[in-house]
Amino acid sequence: MASSGVGNLDFIDGTMNKYVYLDILKRKLKQSASNLGISRHFKLYQDNDPKHTADIFKLWVLYHCPGVIKIPAQNPDLNHIEHVWDYLQQKIQ
Repeated sequence: MASSGVGNLDFIDGTMNKYVYLDILKRKLKQSASNLGISRHFKLYQDNDPKHTADIFKLWVLYHCPGVIKIPAQNPDLNHIEHVWDYLQQKIQ
C-alpha cells in the first residue's frame, strides 16, 4: 500500500510459507509498484517474520527491490498492516 492507493491483492489458500510469499512478490510486487506510480522509489516494508528473513527471499530482494525497511515482528505501532487486520476483525464480528 502507498499514499496513492493499494497494490494488487492476492488470496492465499492454505498456509503462507517462504515459497508462497516469494511467489506472490514475484507476481505482484513490481506490477503493484508500477500501478501506484512508485516503481523506482518504493521500499518493501516488512517485519522479521521467518519467511521475510529466509535466504531465498533475501537473495531475491537483493536484486529486485530498491530498498527494504525492517521492523519488529507484530508491532502494531510500527506495522500498519496490524491496524488493517484489527479493522477487518472488527468488521467480521
